[in-house]
Amino acid sequence: MASRQSRRVLRPLLYTSLAAATGAGVLYISYRPRNIPGSEAPAVPPPGYHEGKLVPPSFPTIKSRLEQIEDLKRSSGGSNPDEYDLLVIGGGATGSGIALDAATRGLKVAIVERDDFSAGTSSKSTKLVHGGVRYLEKAVWELDYNQSVFFLRLCCNHS
Repeated sequence: MASRQSRRVLRPLLYTSLAAATGAGVLYISYRPRNIPGSEAPAVPPPGYHEGKLVPPSFPTIKSRLEQIEDLKRSSGGSNPDEYDLLVIGGGATGSGIALDAATRGLKVAIVERDDFSAGTSSKSTKLVHGGVRYLEKAVWELDYNQSVFFLRLCCNHS
């Protein structure tokens, strides 16, 4: 008698959960996201397997340090090819920001990086320079008039 009552409870529960799972599957197939950013093929193909050997992907050849220094000297132009207004060491978030700021102010800037640009993303920086975004956000979102005027003067070169 107890098993008959449990069947009466379990059978509708089974049918309900089966219908819910089927409906969820149909909804997922119908409305699943398409063209998700980052789902495209990788920029560097994965390693291939040829004749049982692992073959790493081929990367572009990088110029030697001497060739890079010669390119840096040539790109400076002018009478003295070794003269720059500013040399930024490190191309992380802070270094790139400083180089960009100096270049927009008309300075001749050279930036050197040990690794790939933004590879370390200034993770070990003291963050003494990198704070402008916070003030910019405050000027825009909190509509602080003084900061907005300061920002507009800075960007538009008004006095």
